Amino acid sequence: MNSLAIGITVTLCAVITLIWRHHHSSQKYGVTPIANLGEDGIDEHSVNVKAPVVLSVVLFTTTILIYSQLGHFNGWNKGVVDTNIDYLITAEINKNAKKVNEQPSNEIALLNLAQSYVDGGLYSESVQTLNDLLTLSGDSASVLGMKANAMYYRDKREMSLDVNLVIARALALDEYEPQSRLLLANHAYLNGEFESAIKQWLKLLESDNPSVNRASINNAILRAEQKIANRSVAASE
Repeated sequence: MNSLAIGITVTLCAVITLIWRHHHSSQKYGVTPIANLGEDGIDEHSVNVKAPVVLSVVLFTTTILIYSQLGHFNGWNKGVVDTNIDYLITAEINKNAKKVNEQPSNEIALLNLAQSYVDGGLYSESVQTLNDLLTLSGDSASVLGMKANAMYYRDKREMSLDVNLVIARALALDEYEPQSRLLLANHAYLNGEFESAIKQWLKLLESDNPSVNRASINNAILRAEQKIANRSVAASE
């Protein structure tokens, strides 16, 4: 049972316990004797017990039904990509694709479509759309950086020669292009190349681009430096 299921179970038990405690308290201090029979011969205790029983059953059943539809049971903790695209993303893709079909020379529409493909994990489609945009508008550092990222994830996080060539084109136009620098830094960090990652992050800090999240980059540099220090200690032991 995963953490989500445990949390739901504990909460559900607590709520049901409160319902029954409230019921017993009302019976204990109420004016109606719980063991007496009513005028029509019906056991009032059994009637009074029905309310918390019904509430408990309804609460339990409703929770199980909602969890079975939305909880996905053990899938919450597996950390795998959901192959089913969220319907909102699908709607966004369809809207942007329709816009591109109506206005194939609309650069903003092409860019939005490429981004919606990325949001849906459709990296091959995003790369093709960005190629169409580059053919239409010519080389752009930001578009090339976006294309490099889409190619990287399309190829299962492989820093191939093709990806490196696209990054080189982007950085030739803008040496501080953030998507390209971040891609190089993140790939280096994930592969244990902490010095290379720090080099890329420091280059980004030289930029005056307002979109660069300097706090996050500084934190990333500190983590990489700690990794280097830990590795040095382990090597010396």
